[in-house]
Amino acid sequence: MGEREFVNPYHFISFPKTKAPGYTDEDRHTGMIQYTITTKTPLFIPNSSSDTAFKFEEAEKVRTEKQYHKSYDFFSYTELDEKENYEGKFHVPVVPGSEMRGVIRSVYETLTDSCMGVLNEDEYPIKRTAEAFKPALLYRKKGKTGERMVLYDAYSFRIGEKAEETTAEETKLPPGFEECKNGTEIYYRKSAADGKKGWKAISEYSIGNDGKKEEYSNSGYLLKWGMGLKKGRYHVFTQKIKNERKNTISKDKVERELFRVIDSYLEQPAVSLENKKAYEEYRDNLSEFLKGEAGEYFPVTYSSISNSILYLAPAIFSKEVSNNSVGTLAGVFSPCKKNHCPACRLFGYIGENNEASSGSKIRFTDLYVNEQSKKEKPEDYYLCDRSDRSDRITLETLGGSKLGNVDFYLKRPKHATFWTYDYYVQNGVVKETPGQLRGRKYYWHHQDVHLTENVKASVLNKTVRPVKNKVSFTGKIYFEGISETQLNQLIWILNSGTENLGFKLGAGKPLGLGSISCNVDLVQERIIKLENSVLSYEIDESKTEKISELNYENVGFSESVKDEFYKIARFDTIPKGVQITYPRTEKQKDGPLEEGYRWFVANHGGTKMKNKRIEMKIIEPLPDITKETQFPALGLSYKVVDSQSEEQNEEKNQKDKTGQNTGKRKNDNQEKKRQEKFINNPFADLCFSEDGTLQVKKEERKNTKRKK
Repeated sequence: MGEREFVNPYHFISFPKTKAPGYTDEDRHTGMIQYTITTKTPLFIPNSSSDTAFKFEEAEKVRTEKQYHKSYDFFSYTELDEKENYEGKFHVPVVPGSEMRGVIRSVYETLTDSCMGVLNEDEYPIKRTAEAFKPALLYRKKGKTGERMVLYDAYSFRIGEKAEETTAEETKLPPGFEECKNGTEIYYRKSAADGKKGWKAISEYSIGNDGKKEEYSNSGYLLKWGMGLKKGRYHVFTQKIKNERKNTISKDKVERELFRVIDSYLEQPAVSLENKKAYEEYRDNLSEFLKGEAGEYFPVTYSSISNSILYLAPAIFSKEVSNNSVGTLAGVFSPCKKNHCPACRLFGYIGENNEASSGSKIRFTDLYVNEQSKKEKPEDYYLCDRSDRSDRITLETLGGSKLGNVDFYLKRPKHATFWTYDYYVQNGVVKETPGQLRGRKYYWHHQDVHLTENVKASVLNKTVRPVKNKVSFTGKIYFEGISETQLNQLIWILNSGTENLGFKLGAGKPLGLGSISCNVDLVQERIIKLENSVLSYEIDESKTEKISELNYENVGFSESVKDEFYKIARFDTIPKGVQITYPRTEKQKDGPLEEGYRWFVANHGGTKMKNKRIEMKIIEPLPDITKETQFPALGLSYKVVDSQSEEQNEEKNQKDKTGQNTGKRKNDNQEKKRQEKFINNPFADLCFSEDGTLQVKKEERKNTKRKK
């Protein structure tokens, strides 16, 4: 393991052993809490009434018919005109109460051992795998009880002519199949064996519209290549007769896995137009098949670990959609369905089928600029003190949460060399065990925020206008019918700034935006009295004077999460000068992070091609976060070092010096010369060798063709 030199922008607070039950206190309190938030770093919350708030030349250069660079002003009560350019035009910023509600609920859930109320529990994580999938045919079988899907093993044969060489201006596709869909039945004469590639490409065939199909005794189903790469042919999948695999699977599983894989490729921001067309065509053809509007067979690929775990995909090298949903993996910490937790009791919940619902007992107002922070001119609230004096800044490209990064999102099983949401690898053996989520995701605070200037606008990033640091906003929370325990807990959270703790709010958190501190200004409680048959009430502010008496322990928060919460919520945990960034290699240390996959390639063992699950590895997981852990132990290395491989290399070198194991040394040297190579197929992920060129692993093509 190399030196720990940077810190990943986020970490996780571990789950407690079990979810806490809802409070049963019977006392009731009604009133208001007034609090102030102060920006510790620049803050950005978008005014979504226009996603082209700033019109500038660089943004217009990247505009296409379907894609454009998005830009946003800070949230205000002004309804923006999409046609107008707001550069140089300013509005007084407002922090929506809904933004604060989300932050406070998340913290309250953590500190009371509650569920994760906004968890997308129906999501099935997806990640790329090195395992070579096998060709297969889905058969739509009709029965007395309705249709069911049967999976048959298949051979994969190349067919037809190669596509002409692709140029920068035009993509060439294999000729002769322009009117065919994925799944079109092809009639053909088997070709002769080819010693190098198994079978020569099929050259004699009929697609059924030329009156010649009766001349051929073999048939299969077309898988269109159509990816715009060079020297490509389409493939025909033909059902195996001997040793056939026959699995009955549900239509729901087919839809959940295949459509999810296809959509994951379509969601790639940099997907090319040619690839996009191929993905959409396969998806549309699959949809027709499932609806019964096409033939009875459809080409797919599959990989199985056992009878209980089987993955479906559209290509030989592709991705695995987990058998376990996020909700299943979260267990008791998925959103409450019954036996509601403390957070659900306070913030409200909706039961299954909208039954047994409960409204929120607290209401958040919007937050307005504090009197002490008011400026003479609206522009004085914004971050306009950079070298170019611009009132907008283009941020580095930021993606959404990537659950496929199991290196970080899952705990490492004991002695495991690789792990996913369904299994892990230990001593070269795949073991079926659901992955363990690390916990609740939080972002670190940055002591130094240096937003990269002169970032080029693209369709992948955004231009924004942030509020600068040291601006204060004041808002109110109205509570009704809550217990004293709940009230004290809310007050402590909203006053945690007195302990040098803070929260993250708004967009751009990985870049350091959104750190805020909170302080309570006033607590008012409405006291109802009945005197001489007259009902009246008065406002009691005595609670305000007792705020300083409240602490983490006496308000009843969870002891099991305290150390980790304090660690990640403190403003000064990560020292000044330490780079907080998504993983990057040593060559990527400076400037905007591009090609963010490179560190993960190194962390999975480098560019040497792997084609089995047992060969996959994870070198550096996310470090554990404990009370004692300080930087650099919280960090990661720019240069990932596989200590196990170093030991193996040293052992090999020693053997070489004594003249032993010469044959093994020759094989090792040959292996070192191999670059990362990938199969040419419609749905393989975008992967590159170290020089940035796409490589094709020709050897693996043999696995998808019938041997002589």
